[in-house]
This record gives sequence, C-alpha cells and structure tokens, in this order.
Amino acid sequence: MSLEIHVVRASNLQNLENFGKSDPYVTVDFQGEKKKTEVKSGTLDPEWDETLKWELGSKAPRADGCIDITVKDYERIGRNKVLGKATIALRNLIHATPGTPIDYELGLLDAQDSPTVGTLTMKVSYTPPPGAAGAASGGPTVGAMAARSAAVTSELADGIAAPAEGTQAAAGAGAVMPQMPQQRHRDRLSNVKTKFQVRVRVVEGRRLMGGNMNPVCRVSLDGDAKQTRVHRGTSSPWFDEIFFYQLEKLPSELLEDFLEFQVCNSSGIRSTTIIGAFKCEVGMVYDQPEHAVVNRWLVLANPDEPTPTVQGYLKVSVAVLGPGDVCPDLTASRTDQDDVEANLLWSAGVHLQPATFTLTVYCAQNLPRMDAGTMQTLKEVLGIGKASKELVDPYLLASYAGREVQTKIMYTNENPEFRQDLHMGFLFPSMCNVIRVTLKDWDRVGEDDTIGTAVIPVSAISAPGEDGFLPTFGPAWVNVYGARREWELLEGDKSESMNVGVEEGCAYRGRVLLALHTHVGSYPPAPSTAIDNDAFNAVRRYRGTRRFMLMCQLAGAWLLEEAGRPLEIEVSIGNFGNKLENTMLPSPSSTHPANPVFDGCKYYFLPWGDALPLVTVHCDWEDVTHRLHSVNHVTAIASALKKDLQQVELVLRSKHQTPEGRKEVTDILQDTLTKLIDACRAPLPAVDPVRHVETSLDRHLRDRRRLELDRIAMSCQDLDTSEHQSVLEELQAVLTLLEDLAVEPQNSIPDVFLWLMSGTRRLAYVRIPAHAVLHSHDLAAQGELAGKFNTYTLCYPDKDESFVGGVVRASVWLGQEADIRSWWDSRPDVQLTVYAESYENQVIAVPGSGKWGTSGLLLTRPAFSDADGRLSLPREAFPEPEGWKFQGDWFVDPDPSVKYEADAGRQLFTEEVYEQQMRVPGGTWLPAPNTWTDARGDPASKRDEIACPDGWKWRDLWAYDLQRAVDGEGWEYTVESGLVGWSPQEKIYHVTRRRRWIRERFLVHKVEKHQEAGQVEGWEYAPLFRLQFHALERKVDMVRRRRWRRRLVPAQPGGAPPTPRLVVKAGDGDDAITQLTCPRMYVVSAERHVFQLRAHVYQARDLPAGDKTGLSDPYAVVSFCAGTQQTEKQKATLCPTWDQTLIFDDVQLAGPVLTTRTQAPQVVVEVFDWDARGAPEFLGRVFCSPTMVELGEAYQALPLEWYPLSRGKDKQGELLASFELLPKDAAEELPILPPTRGDLYMVPFGVRPLLQKTRVEVLCWGVRNMATFELQSVTRPSIEFECGGERVTSPIMANLRVNPNFDKPHLVFDVELPKEDLYMPPLTLRVVDHRAFGSKPVVATAVVSDLHQYTVEPKSARESLPSTTLPLLDTKAAKEKPGTVDTDIDWWAKYYASSGQSNRSGAYLSKGYEKMEVLSGALEDEVRYSGFRDLVDTVKLFRGRGDQAQFAGEFKGTFRVYPLNQEEGEDQPQLLSGFPSPDPQEVIARVYVVLGTDLAPKDAGGSSDPYVTVKFGKTKRSSKDDFRPNTLNPVFGHVFEVGGTLPLHKDLLVQVWDRDLASSDDLIGETTIDLENRFLTRHRATCGLPRQYHVSGSNAWRDAETPFEVLAGVVKLRNLEAPVWHAQPPAIAVAGNNYALTEFESPDASLPSTVGPPKERLALYILHKHFALVPEHVESRALMHPARPGVPQGQLRLWVDLFPASAQPLPPPVDITPRRPRKYKLRVVVYNVFDAPLQETSLVGREKMSDVYVKGWLQGTKNVQKTDIHYRCMDGEANFNWRFVYELDMMEAEQMMVVEHKEHPWSLHTTQERRPPQLTLQLWDNDLILRDDYLSEMTLDLCRMPKPAKRVGAVGPEQVPQMQGDGDANSVAITLLDDHSTAVNLFEAKRLYGFFPFVRVSEGITEIAGKIEMELEVLTEEESKTRPAGMGRDEPNMNPKLPEPNRPATSFLWITSPWKSFRHVVWKNYKWYCITLVVLALMFLFLFLLLYSLPGATIDYLIGVD
Repeated sequence: MSLEIHVVRASNLQNLENFGKSDPYVTVDFQGEKKKTEVKSGTLDPEWDETLKWELGSKAPRADGCIDITVKDYERIGRNKVLGKATIALRNLIHATPGTPIDYELGLLDAQDSPTVGTLTMKVSYTPPPGAAGAASGGPTVGAMAARSAAVTSELADGIAAPAEGTQAAAGAGAVMPQMPQQRHRDRLSNVKTKFQVRVRVVEGRRLMGGNMNPVCRVSLDGDAKQTRVHRGTSSPWFDEIFFYQLEKLPSELLEDFLEFQVCNSSGIRSTTIIGAFKCEVGMVYDQPEHAVVNRWLVLANPDEPTPTVQGYLKVSVAVLGPGDVCPDLTASRTDQDDVEANLLWSAGVHLQPATFTLTVYCAQNLPRMDAGTMQTLKEVLGIGKASKELVDPYLLASYAGREVQTKIMYTNENPEFRQDLHMGFLFPSMCNVIRVTLKDWDRVGEDDTIGTAVIPVSAISAPGEDGFLPTFGPAWVNVYGARREWELLEGDKSESMNVGVEEGCAYRGRVLLALHTHVGSYPPAPSTAIDNDAFNAVRRYRGTRRFMLMCQLAGAWLLEEAGRPLEIEVSIGNFGNKLENTMLPSPSSTHPANPVFDGCKYYFLPWGDALPLVTVHCDWEDVTHRLHSVNHVTAIASALKKDLQQVELVLRSKHQTPEGRKEVTDILQDTLTKLIDACRAPLPAVDPVRHVETSLDRHLRDRRRLELDRIAMSCQDLDTSEHQSVLEELQAVLTLLEDLAVEPQNSIPDVFLWLMSGTRRLAYVRIPAHAVLHSHDLAAQGELAGKFNTYTLCYPDKDESFVGGVVRASVWLGQEADIRSWWDSRPDVQLTVYAESYENQVIAVPGSGKWGTSGLLLTRPAFSDADGRLSLPREAFPEPEGWKFQGDWFVDPDPSVKYEADAGRQLFTEEVYEQQMRVPGGTWLPAPNTWTDARGDPASKRDEIACPDGWKWRDLWAYDLQRAVDGEGWEYTVESGLVGWSPQEKIYHVTRRRRWIRERFLVHKVEKHQEAGQVEGWEYAPLFRLQFHALERKVDMVRRRRWRRRLVPAQPGGAPPTPRLVVKAGDGDDAITQLTCPRMYVVSAERHVFQLRAHVYQARDLPAGDKTGLSDPYAVVSFCAGTQQTEKQKATLCPTWDQTLIFDDVQLAGPVLTTRTQAPQVVVEVFDWDARGAPEFLGRVFCSPTMVELGEAYQALPLEWYPLSRGKDKQGELLASFELLPKDAAEELPILPPTRGDLYMVPFGVRPLLQKTRVEVLCWGVRNMATFELQSVTRPSIEFECGGERVTSPIMANLRVNPNFDKPHLVFDVELPKEDLYMPPLTLRVVDHRAFGSKPVVATAVVSDLHQYTVEPKSARESLPSTTLPLLDTKAAKEKPGTVDTDIDWWAKYYASSGQSNRSGAYLSKGYEKMEVLSGALEDEVRYSGFRDLVDTVKLFRGRGDQAQFAGEFKGTFRVYPLNQEEGEDQPQLLSGFPSPDPQEVIARVYVVLGTDLAPKDAGGSSDPYVTVKFGKTKRSSKDDFRPNTLNPVFGHVFEVGGTLPLHKDLLVQVWDRDLASSDDLIGETTIDLENRFLTRHRATCGLPRQYHVSGSNAWRDAETPFEVLAGVVKLRNLEAPVWHAQPPAIAVAGNNYALTEFESPDASLPSTVGPPKERLALYILHKHFALVPEHVESRALMHPARPGVPQGQLRLWVDLFPASAQPLPPPVDITPRRPRKYKLRVVVYNVFDAPLQETSLVGREKMSDVYVKGWLQGTKNVQKTDIHYRCMDGEANFNWRFVYELDMMEAEQMMVVEHKEHPWSLHTTQERRPPQLTLQLWDNDLILRDDYLSEMTLDLCRMPKPAKRVGAVGPEQVPQMQGDGDANSVAITLLDDHSTAVNLFEAKRLYGFFPFVRVSEGITEIAGKIEMELEVLTEEESKTRPAGMGRDEPNMNPKLPEPNRPATSFLWITSPWKSFRHVVWKNYKWYCITLVVLALMFLFLFLLLYSLPGATIDYLIGVD
C-alpha cells in the first residue's frame, strides 16, 4: 500500500525577497512524515516534476485524514518563509479507483490563511492494501469508528423535520432537566466476572396505535432476543410471559447494557412493523429498590419518528439478580384500581425533544510519549516511518449513549490543537449517565493505543427538576490519567485498565481543553465541524495561568520492602516535579537517594536524620480556586457529619440497650444536628471577578449547592432526636447528598503524586486530590490535608490493593506563590537549609591494582555528577542562584544511610562465608585461589578472621549449613560457577564445589560507633554504580563516590525565599553544555520531642483461614515510624488473644507537641499467618491513629477499640487494640510499665476489658452433612469449644452414620469474659475426627463472632416466656345451616383470599371464613421465629484457606452465656439442662406443593415441563407422570407423604425438574428444608395452627392433636400449670388465669357451620394470643441451582406438616388439587349494525356504501367466526340475524378463561394459558378482488362488560373507557380502563341484550365507528344440551330462532344478480337516460329501416311493381 504525489509545477507565487526572486520548494506532510522537493532558485513559476512516495504498510488511512502541502522560500540564513499552503482531503482518494492518479490544481493560502494568486499543480494516487475496500471501513480502525459515527449521526438527521418556531429558544431557555436515575448500590458490586440473571415478565399492552393488529413483544438484551406469542386482532393484548437471561460478565459492563422492548405488528406482510419501542440501561433497573421494577407501564414510542409520540403502553416487570439477591414478586397484576399514572416509565425521546451534545475540543497538553526511540529507528530502517522527537500521534474519541465521535489525528504532536466541534445526537434525557473522553495514539502498524481516559458524569454537570439546568461544561481543562508516563515495551493488563479508565490511573498523562453545550430540538447535521480562529481565541481567558507552589515536608518513610538500591521520594503535580520529564524546568521535587535500613523486624525505613527533606514544585495552573474552595467547604461539612455518625455507631454497639446509652445517643444526635445546621447556613466561598473566570456551570453549581444546603438546614430542624433510627437514616441520606455536592467536574488542577523511586524506576505511589491540599485563608474552604502531617499509603501500580509499597508521613501544601508566607508562618519551629551538591565519582581502572582514578571502562558517569549520574556538575561551575548566595566552601558530607551496616536494627545476625575448592575432572579437591568468598563468588575475609563487633556476642561456633540442597558435608557442586546451577550430588565432571559456613551472633548492648580512619574522606563504595553503596571498602568494590556539599543562604534575610535553580556549565568551548539543576532543600525543626508508643494489642476475631485446616497461626506486626515489632504466635485459631503490649521507645518526632497531638504518625498493624515452611501469609491490615495522652494526675488509660482489618477492599476481621503516645521529655513521669508474662508485656489492667466470671453453656447437639476429609468419611467426631482462653471438648461420637447426635450434649465451662458486650470475644469451634492409629485431624472449623445473641439473664431465662398479643378473629354471619358443608368453598379460595387475590376467591371472605398467612419468604426466615434457633442453632462449618474455604458441614446446637451470680455461687441452675432426648426419632412429613412462579426455562423455546420431586431420607416421591407442560408458572397442587429418621435425615429436599422426552431431565432448582429445627423448636413448626377450628369442609383440622391437647403440651414445655376446662360457662384456666369464650366470641356471633366444639375453639384462641406458635401458612422458597449459586431460579410455594410416626392414625391430608375449569358455551347473536362506516363509492351511482360483515373471536383462541355479508349497505344499517357459538373453559371464581393450544405443530403437549375472557368483534368491508378493509372493532371482557344501551341512540362515549379523557390517543388518561363501577359480569347475568359501540383510532383520535345490536348468552355444557342452537342460522335454529334478515332489495352481490343490479342500480339512477336511449334506439332503427327500404320501394314504385 502506498501514496504517491507527483509535484508538477507552481505558478504566480508571491515574492517575499527584497532582492531577486524566491527560491521555492514544496514540503508534503502526511501522517507526521514530511518529504520535500528540491529547491528551484530564483523563480516564481517553478517546475519540479518530482514524485514523493509514502509506504503505508498494511493499515489503511482514515477517510477524514488530510495531506498538508506547504510551498516555502529557501533561505540560507534565517528561517524559511511560507509562500503558500494547501490541504487535500483523503476522502476522494480513498473512494477513487485504486492506483488511478487524480489531478489537483490547488489555490494557495498565505501564512495568515488568506487567499493568494498562486497555484500548485500535482497528481496524487493511492493504492490500498490487498483486500481493502478502498475506504477505512473494514476492521476495528479509527476510520471505521468515524464512519460508523458519521453514519449514525446522519441517520438520526435524515428525515428530521425542522423544529417549530420557537422550539430552539424554548429548549435552550426554559427546558426542564428531568430527573436522572441515581446510581445506587453499584459501589457494592465486585470488579470480577459475576453470574447474573435478568428476569423480564411482559404482562400486557394497552392502547396500541392502529387497527387490525396482531401484536407481539420482542425483548432484547446483550444480543439475545426473545419474543412473546402473537395475539390476534387486538390493541390490548394480554401476554403474561416471562423470559430469563443468564449472563456472566463484569457488573460494570452489564449495567451499561441496554434492555430493549419492541411491540411489533405481525399481521400480513408487515411482520416487522414496529408499533412502539422502549429502551433503557440495565443499570436503571438495578438502581431501583430490590433491583427491580414491578408492574410498571412503559410508554412506547416509535423510534423512527422525528418527534416521537405515544404509540401505546406496555406493562412489564424486570429484575436484575446477582449472587445473594432475592427476587421480588413479579406476579402479573390485573386489579380494578391499577394506578397507571404513578407507574409510568417514559421513553426519553417522548419526554423531551431530540438533542445534541456539542463537545468543543480546543487543544491538549503534556501528552506522554507512546513509543520508544528505538522503535522509531526500527521503523525508519524498515522504511515505514521516520524518527520523531514527539513520539505521539494523538486524537480524541468521545462517546455517549452508544454514540462515538472523534477528532482528526494530530501527527507527532504532544501539544495538539484540535479546533473541532464533535456532535453527538441522542434522545434527551438518555439513561446513560457518563460522557467518556479518551485520548488515543494513532499507530501506523498495530492497533491504536489508549493514552488515557476521563469520565464526565452527566449528573455532575446538570441538575433535575424545575430548579435544574441542562448539561453544560467548560471551557475547562480535563485531566487524563493512566499508567506510568514512561514508555514500556510490554504493558500489563492493569496498565491497560488504567488507561481506559477501568481502574484509577497512577500517573498524569496530559489534559485536554473541552467545552460542552446541549442543544434541544434537533439532531446534528454532521459528526464534527471545525471551529474558526475567533472561537478558538475566545477561550484564551480560560487558559490564563497563575503561579502556584507545591510544598511537601517529609517526616519519614517506613514499611518499605525494597532494600537492594537507594530509594527516594518524588513529588509531582502534572508534569511539574517529574524529574524524568526533560521539557519542564527542574524543581527540588525529590529527596536525596538513601539506602533503606532494616527496622529490626521485617521492613526497612529511610534514615533521613534530623534534617528532613523539603520538596518544592513551582507550577503554573489556571486559577480555579473558587471551585475547589467550594468543594472543600462542602467536604468539611460531610466529613464532620461522617465522624459524628461513626461516634453514634460506636455508642450503639457498646451501650445500645442501656438508658445511659440511649441518652448519650440522643445528645450526640442533637449536637450533630446543631453543628450541621450551622455549617449549612454558613456562606459559600466568594468568587473574585478579577481573579476568577466563571463558566456557566460554575454559576449553576454554586446556586445548586446553596439551594441544597438551605434545604438540608430546614429539614434537619424538624427531626426528632428521640427517634434514633429515623434520624440516622435521614442523616445518612444527607451525607450521600453532601458527597454528591462535593463533586467538581471542572477541576483543572491535576492531582498530586508521591512516587517511591529507585533511580529512574518507579516503584510505588500515592495519589492525592489537589483540592484536599489546597490552601485558603478561610479555614472552612481549606483542604482537609493542606499543610497537615498525614500518613500516606503507597500502592504498587502493577499489584492489587492488598500489597503496600510503603508508608510516607508528609505535610503537603498547595497554594499560590503569593501565599507562600502562610506556609512558613504556620511552621515557626523550622529552619530552611539548602545545599548545592555534587557527587565525585572514581573507579579502579585496572582490576586488582587498588588504584582509584577518573578513567576506566566502569566510569559510566561524569567525574562530578548528580546522584543518578545523569548531569555533569563540576564544583567550580556552580554559580550563585538568583536570590541566594553561598556560605562557606565545599565540604564532604556522606549520606547517613551508608553508615548503617547489614546488621543495623537486628537483634540476631548470621555471619556467612563460602569455602571454595576446585579440581581437574576426576582429581583430588584442592583449595581454590580465592578460598573464601561471599555468595556471589567475590573474595571475602577468612572464616577465622571474621571478628565479632563490639556489643555483640557469638551464639555458637562456625558450622556448615545443611539446611540447603547439599550433601552430608555441606558441599554443593558445579561445572562452572555462575554459568551452571549447583547440585548436591558429586559427578566426575564437576570441577568446583563450595559450602556455606554460618555463625550467629546476638546483640548485647548498643555501641556508639566512632568514625574510623577510612571514613574521614567520606567515600561510599559499591561493585558497580547501579548497586547499593556502603561505607567500608571491600575487595569486590570497583567504584566509589562521595558527596560534596556547599550551603546556600538567602541573599536577603526575611521574607519567603525563592526556589534556587543552578545553571551549571559543563565542558569547554564548543563542547560546553548548560544544565539546570536544583539543590536539595531541608528543614530542621527547633523542637524535637521524644515519645514512647505503647501498642496494646489484645485480640482479633474473624480472621481468614491461612491453613488448609481452616485455621491460622496468627501473629501481629506493628510498625511505627522507623520501628517494627511483632506479637507472639497463636497456634491454630481464628480469634487469637495476644494480650500483649509492644513498646516503641525513644521515638523522635519533629515539631511542636500540639502538632504531634493532632497529626501524629499512624500505626500500621498487619496480621500474618505463620507457616513452618514458606513465607508468612498476609491476612489483613489496619491503619490506626495513636492518641497522645496527658501524664500525671490527668492520665487516664486509653480504652481498647475495635479496628477493621482489610485485605485490599475486602474486610478480613477485626482487631481489638489501643495505641498510647506518651511524651518522654515531659516533666511528668511515664506510667508504670505493664505487667509481664515471661519476657512479654501484657495489656495493663486499666486498659484491658473489665472481666467477670461468666458461665458458657453449650448444647452440643450434633453435626450434619460432614464432608469427607482426605478421601475418608468423618465417622467419630468430637468438637472443641474455645472462648476467652478456656476450652471444653465434647465426648466422641460413637458413629456419625448411626446417630449424628452426641450422647451427652450438655457442656458447661466457666471463663473470665468482659462485662461490656463491645469487647466480647468470639467462640471458636474445631471439629476433630478420631481415626485409626491415633490420627486426630481437624476436619472443620467455625467462629461464632457475636456471642451477644446468646447472652441471657439467668433469672429471667428460667421464667415463663412473655406473652404475645394477636388480633382477635372477625366473625361474620353464616348463611348455611349448622352442620352443612359449603361445597362452593375450596382450599384455593382460602389461598387466594389470603394472598390478596380476592377477585379469585369467590364468596370465601363474605361467608366469614378466616385467612391464613402467605409468607413472602421461607418460614425460618421470619424474624419472629429467629430461624427456629431457640433450642438448636445451625452453624456452618468450613475448611480451607481464606477465599478458598469450602463448606465442610454443619454444627447443631446452641449456647447460653450469662454471668455467675455471686450469691448463688457456681451451683446455680443450668439453663440448657432440660433438653429433649438426642435419640433418633421416626417422623412422617407431608409436603404440600402449591405452585411455582417464574421458573427458569430449560427448553429451547423458553419454557419448561416442570414436575416436583421430594426426597427425605431414603424415601423419594415424584410427580413426573403428572407434569405441567409448557409453563414457567405451574400450578401443582401435589401432596407428598414421606418418612424418615431425625436426625439422620434432617434435610427435606424439594426439587423442580424439567421433563424431557428424549434426553435426561433437567434440574430447574431445588430448596432444602431443615426439618430437625422445625421438630425441636418451641414455636411448634410441625403443623401450622389455623385461626379457627373446623371439623369438616376444606378447612378441616389437619393436626394429629386437638387444640386442647396442643395447649396442654405447650404449657407443660414451659413449666406452667396444666389447662383445665370448665363447661359452664365455657372457660379454660391455664397458668393461674381464666379465659372465657366470650372474650373471643360475642354471644350473638354466627360462625360457619363447620366449626368445632367450644372447648377446642377456646384452646385455639389462647394458643394464638399468648404463645408465639407457627400459624397456618404457605411459605415461598427460592429455588437454587448448584451450578449458579446465589442466583434464584424461581420460587416454590409450599408448606410442610410434620408428624411423629407414632401418631397414628393421621388425619386426612388437605385437598389442594388444582381447580378444573368449567365448560361453557358463549352464544353471540348479531342482529343489526347501525352507523357503519361507508368505506367505498359505487362506480355507477357514485353512492357511498360498504359490503359489511362482522368477525368475532375469543382472545387467545383460533375459532374466528364471520357473519354473512350485507352487500351494498348505503345507509350504515346492516342486518344479519347471525349466531356465533364459542366453546370456552372458564374458572368463574378466578374470572379467568383457560385456553389450551400447541406452541408448534410438532409439540406433543398443549400449553395451558389463563387469560381474561375477552370477546373481540370487528366490522369489515368485503372486497371481491382486493383485501377486505378494516372498519372498526370492540373488545369486551365478559367478566367486566359495560352496560349495553337500551336503544341505538343511547350508545355513546360513556361505554368507551378510552374516550373518557380528552379523546387524544397520546393522552395518558388510561387509568379508567380498569374503572368498572358500572360493569356487568356475563357469567352472573347469564344473558345480555342491547347496543354496543364499535371504535377506531383515526389520526390519534378515538371515535365511535358503528353500533351493534346483539345478544350475548353464556350457558354451561349441560344447559347447552337442553337448549340447543346452531351456528349462523343453521339447524337447530332455536333459542332464539333467527329468521332471514329483512334486508333491503338493494342488498345483493352484483355478479350473481344482474337483473337486480340493473333494476336497483342502473334503472334507479339512470331511468330517464335509459328511456331516452330506448327512444333514440327505436328512432335510429326506424330511420335505418326507412333508408334501407326506401331505394327498393322507390324503384318498385317507379316500375310499377306491387
């Protein structure tokens, strides 16, 4: 592929020479590569005739690219001048014939873009790559995206009518920004691929526009489209179908996918005609409560219309379910009071007009290099490019709501000026809330690279409501972040994620100047347009900069893991301060490189000493402080509120049940509200019109913040602080609002970055928002971190958040240079020290000579240089910087870090040396020339010459190391050291061996080291310059350096000193180089105080498992400043109690004591799992702020506090600790040291929790579902319980398979536990399996974190349970005689009445029957029953490490924790002693499976054939033979009776399967019910208690015990007196109380005839009133699938009755057989039609007429019937006398019709569908040849019919609900569709006669188009046999008899009745014409005969012939 440009000639060039003529030549710039012709001397009409060629490789250029051509005048001295310039667009070239040259004669423009008379003639040809289509439309190229964007935009613009006059103005000025969706719950989602299920139920449609439609709904998500069945001839279809979408993707991707609904008309050839559509993001649904929209109406609009209007309404329910989400009830609702108006979801395009985002892209700055110079050189060698200095070809890509537009490519330009407007058309408001701006780098060879991404939230640049504003932005700079700026050959996935904006960027990668405007009323005409110079220059006032200063005082860096090289800290903002950016002026932005020093335990720190580094960065930014000050103002309010809420939460956790705690919470809330109101009423920071340039968005945001703050203040005044929960919820909502208000989208100042660096390698970073450190004279507007010392955590750019690269304590301050004095004034204790420094470098020229010099191969840096060796800095070349002067001479100042030896900070150190030997192959081993070396093989001291330093003692003798891969004598062998690895086995070819000698020494006492003679000169030594330097010279050291310094002092004392910059000239003559450098700056504090930190680490809880046993061996590592200590290890526990105080002594902190009190360094606590082999495993980390306490009499011990441990973003347990910071140099003495335990300090008694003797009772009932361990079953387990350091072990279970309960389950142990619940330790369970040969592995573990739920008061616990009061039962008059059974009442009537579907329950409630409870969830999830944990609880057991922990079983039991009474002593009664027998129990379970809802489909057609399987123990029952075909909402009505043994078979498994004919059945879902808990609970969950006692009928008593027997058992279980029955008057005495029947039933009450005797009724009333027993119920259980954990697969409604096997005989089961429909026949007699529309015009008589007939059918059926045709209806009246007969299966109680049909011809089973009985009648005009014409229609709901009119004139709009509004079809007044106050039920009336209207929609208006006289009659199948009637007028024509219609004589078909046609058509209309025609015909015949016979008659007359 190539581009050839043949430059022919130029003419009439302008002459820019004063003497002579110009010397022109041509330069052509294409894709950043320039080529030029030769120079033509002295001519204005040059002819070149040259060809320039570009080889373009395999990547096609963009169609919107261009070729820049410039004609210049060559100058030998000075700059070449422009004679003219022109541009050629590539679009015509790309679409031209490949290789065909195109002639161009270009007019030239001058340098100011003004036309000239000069022209340039050239020929251009383009050859595309093989397979390309000529355009850049193939493949995922930039050009393709541009083409797609242009196509989308033009497609939107096509056919758009011009907006009405005034529309644009109204949209711009008065358009109201609608409410945008709030993104809630999204912050809780993970950042990994997750399984989701999206359920969509399409319920019904209404008011669909058009006539004679067959609507079908199509739902599309993620490329998967599903559709409903087609419904014939209706505009109000009832779909009621559900679809499932199973997705596995990133949550962020799923929430941005679009869910689209399309309602189409499938009739005839218009099968794809879209009636209306609705489109929204999945995230819009997810942001709703319960992640669902239920029974909401979608407003359908036609997407192809220029101004979309309402095309109908669609009711849907949508739920987005992730792991753990519970699906709400999506049941289709069809009520008489359906609130449509409140449930509308408007389409965006319907709500407002078409809109356009105009994104103006002005320019970009500071873009990074995106390619390496080596790659550019390689491109030049390969001939595909030329080396460039600016290695970036940027363009900008903007996207919103699926639209993408982009700018042109600016080749080789790191500061491009785009000067373009990008237009994105859409329907506003879109559901999309993000405008994504991506800077990309065009790549000639591969895919384009992403430079960085910025996101502009639409919600942040607009506001909803009447006080809101449309989206607007800028002009303002948008900062772009991504991966590190330095070019990398291989970038990881995380770097790409940072560049595209998925993860937070770790580096500043440039910024772009943007502006955004919203235009409402039209779509854009083109995707992009250029902006002129005036528009570009107009934003210059927004680009003006001010001088800012970034100050950073560093006070320490610790917790470092990098120890091999010198480290430094770099501070930067934007490109300012980045020492690797050579385009910026240097700043003292980094600390001096220092060797990290070991902290004595685990990590390293940087030893900066007393002189702390001061980093300053001069930078230039726009003055946007007015924006950031407002952000800080709101942030300060939010931070204060958040802190107060945390305090309230702490009090609630510790004192929530005490009156003192409640009063304290009230006081805190009152104080919080007062402070919040005052803060909200404070004025916002003012805007200085001189300094600040405001945008439109600035003014809008300021008004919005002021308005919202005033509203918050007003709303907080009305809060009642005694209502804690409501106030907390309101304050939490206020906090969320404040956080939203604190978002500033126009932040032009980039964030501040602190980087930990080693040379030029960036290791770890922290990113600080600029506003957080911004200075302000108003403290309320100042950043919360500005000028304050804070502990910053460094993160690795290429690792996850659980890894920490170090901790830096720094004070960061950002402000204008004019305010620098404020920074110095806030630090009166510090003194500035500045040094100019240069490093003197020397090497050993000849190895082994020992002579140091400045020449040699190893000298890779100048003799005097900077620390990195990049700059040449001779000492004599340093001038005095401006404003500074030198003080004194140069002196040697070694880095303090090199003075630290390898044993620094260690208490134990191992000396090592290697003994080397060699031989010839197979020979004898002899000492090597270098017998003693280090690990690298470099010469080292002899073993016996290594002396023990002062202060150390040897621990043992020298010994060779055998803990390595060596032989028995410690040798390891190799062929050649350094080339081949070492082997522990000797081979004959080995010629070298070595062994490691080690000797440990330990520290006795610290010794102050004196300067040795060798250190006077200050040299630092190293093997190579890139390695770490040290103070003492070694034999292997080949390079050395020393640091020279010279002090600088301000030339003028007082004032803020400027930042010094040194201009150093290196070299002589022409080789001289001028370099800029900045000296190091330090501050020395006049106040340095010594502190002692006491870290009281008491315990931790809920730690993750680190071992495969599910336990850990945890220990805590505490780091503070330059020290680290660790606690002792705790073996095999997840809740360790260390009870240890770690003391950090002599901690020096610079600065005043007040600063340390409020800004103390943070303490870092990390918890690790110790492993005998391998490195410890990290478990969690927490950053804690120490508290500086007062000494002396005011000293109070700091209480312990729970700190959350985390690993990355995951919570990993809690730590109970406190941290006291004690000043040692104060006048008061330190508190006494804590007590010791051996060599360890314990937590002192004033700090540790106050303990009391507490008894813990354990009911160790048993274990269940134990998983195998190491391929063996768990058979003989025992359980060890640990709490507070005390342990108790259960007896060993004999055999788990025989009886999983323990024989002696009751365990008791006493332990010292804290009095306060806040400090209550957890309880740990360990399950140990006792196996053969003494093996006792831990097979499972568990932690009970919250023991408070088991804490009781022993006295109250032994008393009777509190009573619960339930509402009394309502009784109504019974209509039946006593003792009769109402056959019309079945169990389903009770179910529907109880579930809120009274329209399907018939007369159940009106006859006085009671309801039952229909639960929305599982029975055990009801709060009132506490999961049936009153006797035994279920604790899940796990095994494994951390996130890999697996379910290992369940523990059955419970606990009771209570303090021991001092008076009763230890012999007080035990609470759990009265437990039942743990022996196995035979039980019988009856499982009533009612129905399933929203089951997941398993068949290809989106349906299932479900059936139920029940498993209990070894018993299995199935309804496979009675499956429900083709349904997702089956009505089962099955009863299964299964038996088993508790606790061997405790789980009842209920499964729903999909029956398949050919393949194996598929599992839809399953649910597990724990029958053991139900059997043991005191809530008596075995059999639910009804509200009334019935002895017969569908509500007959189904329990094995009568109510009185149940009452006796309940009171006995509670140790109460047995009940006694008194017959007269009816009463029961129980527990000392008498209850009379009259208390519950009034004497005159009439009860249903099926109720039982008074004794049983009264006992049942008492049970309901005083005991919390499980009532009669139906529970809803979610079905789960093992392959999709956490995602429900539907719901199953059922209940379980549980009986002991000994309870015989059992009562009969309840009959829940599904209702069967009743067969009916519907007879519709059509008598006459009036006012029928006259559709056609007679060809002969020109009369309006129609050939009318009526067509009718029942919705959902295929039985379509027609009347005969009334031909030539000319007055609108048609006569029929025609009977329609329809068969239907009807459920009268439910008012639903059952329709059975086959989905496909090959379907084996029919699908049963329940739908409303709707009759549709249509009026048609018959055509003999063409298609019949539709006239009008009507749809009648047979259960809710409008009353018929008694006469034809009475038919009016009141019978048409649609016409009750304004008659406009676009009106939303469809709420009356369900208003049937005057409706008639045909099944109750049996027969209706009268007149009904036909309607149609014409031009959006609903109108009456015909009236029908008819009779409707519904009969049962038996009645229809006794009163037969035929269809039409066929026999038997009776009931009633239908005569032939008395139609007028004009009614006939002309082709079959020609005489009638003549008589009634021709003769009637043309009679006189016919007579005239006959007369004329006779006259013509007479004349013809006359003329014909006249000649003959004349001749005959003449000749006399007779």
